[in-house]
Amino acid sequence: MSIYKRISKFSNLQLFAAIIAIFCLFPMQIIAQEVAVSNESVFNPLTDDITKKIPALDVLIDSALINSHRLKYWDKEIKITEYELKSAKRDWSKAIYFTGEIKEGSWTSLVYVQDEYGNEVGTLGTTDQGRYSFGVALRLPILDVLDRGNQIKLNKMRVERNIEKMLEDRQSIRAEVINLYNKLIIQQNMLKLDIDNIEFSELTAEMADKEFQNGKISLVDLSRVRDNLARARYRFVDSKTGFINAYVMLQELTGIKFNELNNWE
Repeated sequence: MSIYKRISKFSNLQLFAAIIAIFCLFPMQIIAQEVAVSNESVFNPLTDDITKKIPALDVLIDSALINSHRLKYWDKEIKITEYELKSAKRDWSKAIYFTGEIKEGSWTSLVYVQDEYGNEVGTLGTTDQGRYSFGVALRLPILDVLDRGNQIKLNKMRVERNIEKMLEDRQSIRAEVINLYNKLIIQQNMLKLDIDNIEFSELTAEMADKEFQNGKISLVDLSRVRDNLARARYRFVDSKTGFINAYVMLQELTGIKFNELNNWE
């Protein structure tokens, strides 16, 4: 029977229902594919590369430098010493000062007048008036003059000292970020190796149990195999703890929350 004859046996209603079913199933397949892709984006520290889930090393270093409270402290210290240097350079102005005086009241003075005979006769006269004076004075303390150059040099050295301390802290922060970044990678690789070691040790322990039950190995040999399994599990816990510590400390140092960049916490 041809395909056309088979289709002709269906009623129009059946054909319409089949078409609707096809279009309904198609979006569901798309949604299922999207879910599968989203699940693939979930970070697995045992299989995925951690460097692909965190920013690049240069970005982490720059972020740590911006986030550092130590560098913010030294930035303020440098500004303080720079202001002190400016004050030291202007210290010469203390030697120059202005003076002024204003007085008001009655002033008595001796005035000479001529009498009717042409003789000059002195007499006291009183007047109400205000008097003022204004001037510029200069003082030169010998010690300040001789020590001015030393004070300026001292303040310059303080500025340079704070700059050196800030640069030292910047270098220390860079080294700390690099060490944590490399430690994170190493700990992840150790986790993968520890998982393989545990799987091998568990398989060895199962075989040793069977051989012990069959009397092929002694209790000492069985204990040694189980001890190797316990050590492998301990190394896994230790590597996992180191991985988490490096992950969290790198977040704190850089101020970047990696769990907001991916779905792993």
